[in-house]
Amino acid sequence: MPRTRHDTFPAIPLPEAFDSERAKGDQLREILEAMVATEPPGTLLPSERSIAQRFHVARMTVRQAINELAARGLVRRAMGTGTFVAEPRVSHSTTAGSFSDDMRQRGLTPGARVISVREQPATVLVAERLRIAEGDPVVTLNRLRSADGVPMAVEQTRLPGARFPGLAALVTDDVSLYGVLADRWAVRVRTATHRVSAIVLAETDAALLDVPTGLPSFLIERTAYDEAGLVIEWGRSRYRGDRYDVVFDTTPD
Repeated sequence: MPRTRHDTFPAIPLPEAFDSERAKGDQLREILEAMVATEPPGTLLPSERSIAQRFHVARMTVRQAINELAARGLVRRAMGTGTFVAEPRVSHSTTAGSFSDDMRQRGLTPGARVISVREQPATVLVAERLRIAEGDPVVTLNRLRSADGVPMAVEQTRLPGARFPGLAALVTDDVSLYGVLADRWAVRVRTATHRVSAIVLAETDAALLDVPTGLPSFLIERTAYDEAGLVIEWGRSRYRGDRYDVVFDTTPD
């Protein structure tokens, strides 16, 4: 495995400045994830200091971003050596089910509050996940999901804007996203792949969920497909660990 640290950055488009309307930590994490995706397992990443200098952020911001990637199994830390691209992890694939369906199955009433929704060009990472071209329009929807009025998850969903023109104006509080897709575009989720990781909540998410910063929680990354196998959405949800568990149903071979 490669062991030599390189403090140069991979040949992927890197922004010269951050979007002032989004948290720097979130944007840095996406940049590092795209970087990791271009490198083979075992590659030693640039140092925290060089990343902080390149993007003009505090080293603590870099450390938090790398810690989340490590919690998701994308990188691994070696004390005294550095941070390496991790070997790929096995993903759990299951039949599709929305947050609302999940909560109803638990006997709870689901809710949704829109934090923000806007259309923006696809980054390298988002384009790869949605299987569209970099720069294509993407609808980014951030919502606070609740059950019986109790905040349960901070959800970020991205959808291809060209396929769903005008979607941003149709999604309001407590409106079913899947219902809108079905009614307006006759698009329905057929299958979805979920990747579940253990994380600790950052300050912004903890404030929205009304829980302490650092609470052990779940990050669930979801990619949903339609009946033709096209990607409908790619999203990440941060679920509070004190009120949510993950259950997998299996059958014997």
